[in-house]
Amino acid sequence: MSLDQATFEMARKSRIATVRFYHWNHPATTVGYFHQFSSTEVFEPFPIRRFTGGGLVEHGEDATFALVIPPDSAISRQRGEERYRWVHTALTNALLEAGVAVKLESSPMPPSNGPCFHTPVTWDLLNSETGEKLGGGAQRRSYGLVMHQGSVRLPATMRQPDSPWIQDFLRSLADTIEPLHQEEIQQLIEDAQHWRSQRFATREWNRWPSLGEV
Repeated sequence: MSLDQATFEMARKSRIATVRFYHWNHPATTVGYFHQFSSTEVFEPFPIRRFTGGGLVEHGEDATFALVIPPDSAISRQRGEERYRWVHTALTNALLEAGVAVKLESSPMPPSNGPCFHTPVTWDLLNSETGEKLGGGAQRRSYGLVMHQGSVRLPATMRQPDSPWIQDFLRSLADTIEPLHQEEIQQLIEDAQHWRSQRFATREWNRWPSLGEV
């Protein structure tokens, strides 16, 4: 989450759309910015609170990404549901080309703050054969930019950041794609260390608010 925040700050300065793909080497849990913990919830380790909204996400078997859209992009000025549909349509098309049995949930579904992969909402990704949820996301607008954090459950061979479907996905979102320079990557890592110590590794950030404190 610290690197995602650093990615957002980089895009805020450059005003260039930026995306980061990654996967997990151990199970982890994140929760949305507004998630409220009840006194009966027990976690080990404790979840990390995201910068974006949404529900509880159990990571470990998913490809995860953070997409930051600058304020002067037409899509950043769209309604949240339209942006969500735009991102997930591109994601679905790329995965279909890669042979994944996937479709979009187009039916009206109520918002949910429950476990993400248990409760699909409109324009989430579903397994077209079983109906199980494969992917979802959460967004937040800040300083005119939009951060979209997404997660898709895929086989291990498709979670690597250099997987061909990821390039197909990105090409459908942007006219040009350029990797970050090594100096920019190093700066991202340094910035992420700051965000980790000041925010994402702190009890104050991760544990507020509990239902007993509201």
